[in-house]
Amino acid sequence: MKRTRLLLYYAFPVRLLVLHVRNHVMLVALWVFLALLMTGKIGHFFGVYYLLLMPEYHGEVNFWSFFLTGAACGAFFLIWNLTTYLLCASRFPFLATLSAPFTKFGLNNGIIPFAFLLTYLAASIWFQAHDELAGAVEILRNVAGFLTGLVAIIVAVAAYLHLTNKDLASILQPGHFTPRPGSRLLAPGAHVPTIREIRKGAARWRVDTYMTERLRLRPVRSVEHYNKEILEKVFRQNHLNAVVVQLAAVLLLMFLGLFMEQPWARIPTGATIFLLASMAMALFGAIVYWFRRWALLVFLLLLVTINFVTGMGLFHYRNRAYGLDYSEKTQAEYSYKSFEAICHPDTVALDIARTKKILENWLAKNRAAGVERPKLVFVCVSGGGMRSSVWTMQTLQRADEATDGRLLRQTALISGASGGMVGAAYLRELCLRRQEGAPISVHDTAYLADMGLDLLNPVSFAIISNDLFFPFGTFHAAGHRYRKDRGYLFEHQLNENCRGLLDRRLADYRQPEAEARIPMLLVSPFLLNDARRLLISPQGVSYLMRPPGSIPTDVDGVDFRRLFARQQADSLSFTTALRMNCSYPLILPPTWLPSQPATEVMDAGFRDNYGIATAVRFAQTFRDWITENTGGIVIVQVRCWEKQRPIKERDSKGIVENLFSPFSAAASLTSMQDFEQDNALSLLNNVLDSNQLQVIRFVYRPLKKENEASMSLHLSKREKRDIIAAFYQPDIQRNLEELKCALKE
Repeated sequence: MKRTRLLLYYAFPVRLLVLHVRNHVMLVALWVFLALLMTGKIGHFFGVYYLLLMPEYHGEVNFWSFFLTGAACGAFFLIWNLTTYLLCASRFPFLATLSAPFTKFGLNNGIIPFAFLLTYLAASIWFQAHDELAGAVEILRNVAGFLTGLVAIIVAVAAYLHLTNKDLASILQPGHFTPRPGSRLLAPGAHVPTIREIRKGAARWRVDTYMTERLRLRPVRSVEHYNKEILEKVFRQNHLNAVVVQLAAVLLLMFLGLFMEQPWARIPTGATIFLLASMAMALFGAIVYWFRRWALLVFLLLLVTINFVTGMGLFHYRNRAYGLDYSEKTQAEYSYKSFEAICHPDTVALDIARTKKILENWLAKNRAAGVERPKLVFVCVSGGGMRSSVWTMQTLQRADEATDGRLLRQTALISGASGGMVGAAYLRELCLRRQEGAPISVHDTAYLADMGLDLLNPVSFAIISNDLFFPFGTFHAAGHRYRKDRGYLFEHQLNENCRGLLDRRLADYRQPEAEARIPMLLVSPFLLNDARRLLISPQGVSYLMRPPGSIPTDVDGVDFRRLFARQQADSLSFTTALRMNCSYPLILPPTWLPSQPATEVMDAGFRDNYGIATAVRFAQTFRDWITENTGGIVIVQVRCWEKQRPIKERDSKGIVENLFSPFSAAASLTSMQDFEQDNALSLLNNVLDSNQLQVIRFVYRPLKKENEASMSLHLSKREKRDIIAAFYQPDIQRNLEELKCALKE
């Protein structure tokens, strides 16, 4: 029994596993991280697990979507073997005596990949059967696609290495293996065992048996009689082939980045995750291979160098707002002096007067429909990725249909953040196109389906094939040249999903809004420089830059059109405005604006995830007009976040977790906004006449909590069905009846 245990322990597969766990913790951790992702243990809220388990390609989950994901997974398996071969082949000199040394190394190095593959297949089959309700034939087809892709890429690269890697039989020369103690092989730290070490069995990594291609154990042959230079030559040639394959993979990704606008190039996000992990593993392995004990220092120096180089000269690049003029001679001045000049009393008075004219047109439109004192409706939508886009579209379509069109007709202002604003903007555009004569029904569910189309595949592919290197592709807009990156591809895909209808400039909406043919829509991304809001509207909105009243207050918002008037603010692409409003960290880049000092904007959710702050300030500014001419205010809040959330237990925190407690406050950002906005609504109610304010909330609640749609730029079919069905729950229908009654008064 003891002999059997020793035989098993000194088998090459087991020794490699022990070596990886002891020496290559970061590489093993990457496997663990991916396993946690695909099982939903981490990233569940963002829906990462189903991106891996149910990949989508061209809007469909089928054989080819699984094939591409399987091929990417196979590439990850190969990079694992190539990287570990570079790092530890020199610890096992007997490999040089074998035919097809890399092939045998890969077979013996397969414990971790094989366990990962079994976990993936089990998780994917379970997910397809229980979450997607797929049939046995469909599941079998998808699994076959994944395995076919995985095997195809492995066989292709393994065949190349098998044919090109040399062994001792091909380059054997007479001589003796007499290395000096402590001699090095190929790279710093690659120690070749001495004859004395081998004869005494004192080599650092003893191996007695290895597995052949027929999955049989064979004893390891002695290498005492081989010349050290021959062994070195074998490993050099094998290692060179491994580096060539890794370099070819990176160049192929860069080449594919040139075609990122083509639909065929937008591979599934699951495949992108595997490719990104492959690049991380290859980079880590290369640094460790060449620099060994200096690897950590070299890695840190590399980060500093990259940051320095990309911050200046040729390689300096930041995402830009398409349509703006970025020439140095027209930089806007971003300063307190500029803020005060923009919201000068005369300018504020002018903007208020023009907005009152819009409200008068709104009033005339509703009186023409037979309502003498109509309720003034503000639609406030929340962030929440694509689930918020679909929920907003579904809610507004069905609510407007239920109120016979009164909801959209009586809406004066739309505000909010992220995905909710995308859905609201698309519905508003449909209203405008219908008025312009297009044969459109704004209640058509086909437009709701548009909001559920994938946006993540092109963005994720642009990250690994383009943005991680340098965006060389360019395009022109409003007479200026910009680089193509994931921000550009997001807008391109969004406009494609919306049938090209959002391809407008900011100024294109000025006249329709001024005539009250469509509601005003105010986009308010977050300024990273000083936490102010950037107020983007085709109208002058300087009156929203600070709280109304006689008490001196600081400016907390900036009128985009006035600050960037000389930079052609009116030419801003409308999809860029929407993108800036939903620039979730890492997924979409922050946008740099042409100011001095340079300013950057991100997701509006950092300041106002629900749009309430904008609506309240607007209502405060025009409260006298509202009281005189309307039947009151109805705030329709469409949100994907519960107001009352579970209270977290904090009793079992350890000392390390306590150190990071202050940072956990960031996770409560939206809850804190809720508290502040409830306070603002209460104050607004006090300044208006009694019964002048109603707040009606449409909150997305999943039919089953475990089936809640993720906050992502991609939704599964089950998630889309759940969002649509959630509108017909009793609490939503009660709120719909309340809205119908409010608009009939």
